[in-house]
Amino acid sequence: MKPITESFFVSEQIHPEDIPALAEAGISHLICNRPDHEADEQPLSETLQEVAQQHGMSFTFLPIAPGQFHDADVAKFKDAITSTGNTLAFCRTGTRSLSLWVLANPDQMTTSKLLQLSETAGYNMTALIDRVAQ
Repeated sequence: MKPITESFFVSEQIHPEDIPALAEAGISHLICNRPDHEADEQPLSETLQEVAQQHGMSFTFLPIAPGQFHDADVAKFKDAITSTGNTLAFCRTGTRSLSLWVLANPDQMTTSKLLQLSETAGYNMTALIDRVAQ
């Protein structure tokens, strides 16, 4: 789990057995940006949602194909992260989830700040920066 801000984190694919520790770490909302059946070994979103709810967490399933960041999906993502507490968004590597966050720009950050936070977490978002809503 990589912190982006005090209340937003990204990670690679999580598994049901990861959820209790995430809840203990203060994560209250999960956003799954990985479509079901993208890979054979990945858990289904329904399973993750069930376990998350058992641990008092909310869950949003917003599947995004790699590189397909439609404005409607960005708006849904922004709604999901601005209405909750500590949020962990995940996909195969965390890149799609962070891309959505950068495009949504929920805290109205400058493009240089968005790039800096992304780079600190190990991601390069320069290809998206022209689309950022400020």
